[in-house]
Amino acid sequence: MYETSAIANPALTALLPPSALEDPREAAFELTRAALVRSNQIPGVRHRLGWCGINEDVTPRDRPGALTARLNAMQGVYGLLPLDSCPGQKACFSLCYFPAPEEELLESFSIQAGIEALKPDFMDKIREFSRHPDLLPLFHIGFIEAHMTTGGTGPFLALAAKDRLGWVSDTGIIVNGPEGEIEAVAPGESDQDLPALEIAMPFFRSLAASFSYTLSSAPDRFYTQQRTAVLPSLLCHAALEHRLTLGYFTGEAAPEEFDWEEEKKIAWTQGNPLPGAYENEPWWRSDMPGAQNSLDKRAMGITDKPRFILLTGFLGTGKTTFLDNFIQTQTTNNSFVAVIQNEIGEKSLDARLLDETYAVTQMDEGCVCCSLAGNLRTAMSDILDRFQPDFVVLETTGLANPGNILREIDDLNDLMEFGSVTTLMDSLTGELTLERFEVARDQVRLADVILLNKCDLATADAVKRLERRINRLNPVAAIHKTCRGDIHPAVLYGINFRDPAKRPLFADLGNGLKATHRDDRIETRLMELSAPLDRSALLSAIEAGGEKILRVKGIAEFNDEQGPMVFQYAPGTCNISPLQARDTHERFLVIIGQDLDTSFNDAFLLTTKGTGQ
Repeated sequence: MYETSAIANPALTALLPPSALEDPREAAFELTRAALVRSNQIPGVRHRLGWCGINEDVTPRDRPGALTARLNAMQGVYGLLPLDSCPGQKACFSLCYFPAPEEELLESFSIQAGIEALKPDFMDKIREFSRHPDLLPLFHIGFIEAHMTTGGTGPFLALAAKDRLGWVSDTGIIVNGPEGEIEAVAPGESDQDLPALEIAMPFFRSLAASFSYTLSSAPDRFYTQQRTAVLPSLLCHAALEHRLTLGYFTGEAAPEEFDWEEEKKIAWTQGNPLPGAYENEPWWRSDMPGAQNSLDKRAMGITDKPRFILLTGFLGTGKTTFLDNFIQTQTTNNSFVAVIQNEIGEKSLDARLLDETYAVTQMDEGCVCCSLAGNLRTAMSDILDRFQPDFVVLETTGLANPGNILREIDDLNDLMEFGSVTTLMDSLTGELTLERFEVARDQVRLADVILLNKCDLATADAVKRLERRINRLNPVAAIHKTCRGDIHPAVLYGINFRDPAKRPLFADLGNGLKATHRDDRIETRLMELSAPLDRSALLSAIEAGGEKILRVKGIAEFNDEQGPMVFQYAPGTCNISPLQARDTHERFLVIIGQDLDTSFNDAFLLTTKGTGQ
């Protein structure tokens, strides 16, 4: 057991849990993670430090904490994997770089790496790259090391990488092409010639700047070293291995286990002029001057409220696709989006409801996604305090009446600026939906912005009829035609957005609305699955339900498929795809429909006959 006081610097005790402070090695792991997560929570800070965003890999491992990160300066994705094989008290990480398939840098990687990068599931794999150990040697570029000393000093942060990482193929490489076998690499030629240090530096630059920001202190020690790399015979370059080391609150030299025997090329300590080759690096400043939005808004006294968007629309209209496009656009504009999702049904596929006000289910590249399970005001206050978003989007279930939600939103004016009720309509099925369901008609009546989505699937006459029907329900809403929810947010919410004069009128209307999905006799049923389903029987049951079946979704296994599948059905569309996220042992289907008491049991129980249920 280590003494907690050994690393009791106030900046560290404020960041690390007491259990981590007891072990310098564990503290080094936790500090690296804390620096990355905290510097990415505030949009201005994230942008100023060079990050586009990070994603934590929650895959169960002996040591959790693997993550992927994007940088403004690079097209690909970095991966940081904790290692347990590091000697002494150091925390060691393998640093990988996964190039984008269209990135020119891909040509410098090996043939096998290029084959992997061009596979359709490559991006899905790298989000959970620690589950794919075959990728690591193909895309490894260096090591990140952190060290917390036991003498009251530290931490130290280092990058170790070779200037060139390449090898030759003694026998050549043959690959199968469209016209048969081709010689991709001739015997004795180079299969890879990678500028590893050059690729690793942008990540280390942003990581070191994140350390300075998180510790509220610039480094007081910096040195560089290089040595001739010990290389296997198959490597084609007499590479040099470089190490850059930064120290914070040092008061002494780096510990021996963190040092190389080679003479230091640069040895800088606080009080001396900055080394010329590195004098403009971002890690020398912790306050990031020059941009008001680069610091914590509260610390800067900025009181701008986030804009609130209530996103609604009947089942299967494309709300999630529209929302994905919205988040991507805001991310490129350095804006952070908080998404609150609320679902109907006993099981949630889109966001898992927990026994608390809300649960953060994802934080990744410009957004935080939460599931609402309690008081909206309490959840909103905590989200704004933790993440300081620029936009808050409440994505409702397709069966929610926005009038019932607006009553609660009226109590949030001190926390946010109300922006819009945005309603999506399915151009293909919208007429029938409005004819059948009062909830859908209320979603149109209360909208400021209406998107006629899936216009590519409907005829021009059908779109015109739907537009006329919408105008009778809501003559003042702005109507836009879209395909796959693709429309720039500035068109909807930019400076030309019409601030609707109808707001007081529709607020009163909302207070009077009582229609819910129950008024339309819409119900949900949960099927807990303990055995694989018969695919054809399930599809036949849905077809037999006719227009009464509005939505079927869940996680199931089928007799003719391997592993869990995500099942998604809406009228006119059905999609079955492998479950890409972290595996869950739950297997279930949620069926949403009308008058399920009379149509549900007989139809859907057929799907489980002969499967052991």
